Amino acid sequence: MNKPKFTGIMLYPRFSEYELSVLLSVLQQGGKQTVYVGLDNQVIKGEAGLPCIPETTIKDINLENLDSIVLPGVDDFEHLVNHKELASFLFKVNEHRLLIGAISSAPYLLSMSGVLADKKFTTGLTKEQRKFLGTFTEGNFENSQVVVDDNIITARGTAFIDFAFRFGDCLNLKYQKEWYYS
Repeated sequence: MNKPKFTGIMLYPRFSEYELSVLLSVLQQGGKQTVYVGLDNQVIKGEAGLPCIPETTIKDINLENLDSIVLPGVDDFEHLVNHKELASFLFKVNEHRLLIGAISSAPYLLSMSGVLADKKFTTGLTKEQRKFLGTFTEGNFENSQVVVDDNIITARGTAFIDFAFRFGDCLNLKYQKEWYYS
């Protein structure tokens, strides 16, 4: 019998808690197990100050135990620009063909790792910010709230509910969409 696979929830300093709120609820409703993954094992504070303790790290996690991973946006990601260990980890995640969700500014993390090179995407980053960062293929940008291309889901931060639904649907989870609108 196959062991159930987990969804990895990436945590890094100043991650956006609200962008994960509905997604975590959808995963919970759908009975999906999660594991919180940090860059290291230190306590991480989100952009609103919520302290979180990762259960594992990008160095220690066994990708065979995952079928998906989520990258929340971050309000100030200077500390993640050209983060070689994170870029290498995300490249490996993509090589394993895991479902990858990235919202708001997090598509940059996929871009810096080469994962978005030939994928359609959206992001909360402006055209000027994307150009400044120099890692995006601008011709692949779509002016949409949520974009799905193969195993990659990207979204703007304001689309955190639709992002959660798309991610849950891609995992074939059973959850109640109407619950979020009542």
